[in-house]
Amino acid sequence: MATSNLPTPDFSFDPNQPGACIAGVRPYRNGSYRLDAETISGKFIVHNYGHGGAGITLSFGCATKVRDIVRDHLAASPGATEVAVLGAGVMGLTAATLLFDLGLKVTIYADRPPLQTTSAKAGGQWAVSVVEFAGKERELAQIVKTAYREFKNRIGQGFGVFERPNYTATPSHNLDIVIQLAPGLIPPRKSLKRLPFEHHTKSGFVYQTLLIEPPVLLAKLKADLDLRGVAFVSKQFASRSDILASVPQAIIVNCTGLGSMTLWSDTKMMPIKGQLAMLRPQPALQYLYGQNGYMFPRSDHVVIGGTFEPGVNNETADKAVCQGLVDHIASLFGKAAAKPLSDIHIHNPDHAPIVNPAIPSV
Repeated sequence: MATSNLPTPDFSFDPNQPGACIAGVRPYRNGSYRLDAETISGKFIVHNYGHGGAGITLSFGCATKVRDIVRDHLAASPGATEVAVLGAGVMGLTAATLLFDLGLKVTIYADRPPLQTTSAKAGGQWAVSVVEFAGKERELAQIVKTAYREFKNRIGQGFGVFERPNYTATPSHNLDIVIQLAPGLIPPRKSLKRLPFEHHTKSGFVYQTLLIEPPVLLAKLKADLDLRGVAFVSKQFASRSDILASVPQAIIVNCTGLGSMTLWSDTKMMPIKGQLAMLRPQPALQYLYGQNGYMFPRSDHVVIGGTFEPGVNNETADKAVCQGLVDHIASLFGKAAAKPLSDIHIHNPDHAPIVNPAIPSV
């Protein structure tokens, strides 16, 4: 019996169009993300950063941990009524949302508005991607469970969250980690004798996961915080001492992502550049797709990505790289000639700790 094909994308793409090519830098941290607290100069500092490419995915789970840390601190040392959140990416916005529920006056300090942060440049699949968690398996399992349920509860509520199948040519390590950490949270992958697309003849897999549209999510979180009276202060900090001297709140939640490399002298932090090609929206495409790169059809664009450049810390998109991403995925559908991929077109395949090429090995 023949397998019917799902709709084929239109791969028309002009890299010279404004917004067609974008680049962001993942805040990767060797060993593990940081989610803990310390007291410095009388201020209670909660750190929440280093989530690599999984910031969107883990956001509500990490925010719940941040809220619990602050709540326990308030119970032991009552008196504080205000909290400062540093950073307006998804980690900062979700933390601020839950901290407000503690009855605290929340102020967000950031050098960029939400839609200009790295979070806004994410592809949007819900998966544990490019984040290390050595020794934190139990904690991460709880974070993953909480985050997934929080996102599922927001389907249809204006947060840009949708349930979608993801078709892959090989097992998706990023989704298999979720299945291993939290059995039963998402359905197990299913094997397919043939991927259901034009020009595809080989076997593959399908997962059931979530698609989260970062621009929609960030805008909704920001709008809700505005309605609740949370203040946003445009501020660029130069150092830890600058933060301690200029932030008046006694409780500070640090969600500065890659900024923590400088602001908190965290030598475990490393930039990993990723680039995206943004095709026109195609509502008929209701699936995610992955094969040495990915394609995520969203309401604003069909996003094609998968580049991975450790140690590169700039947000300048390369038009040739973005065109190469499109050509690669198009070739798999028989819509372009197959070409060899450059090394940067492949995600970290084994989810292993990543070496910064800018730092010579000893």
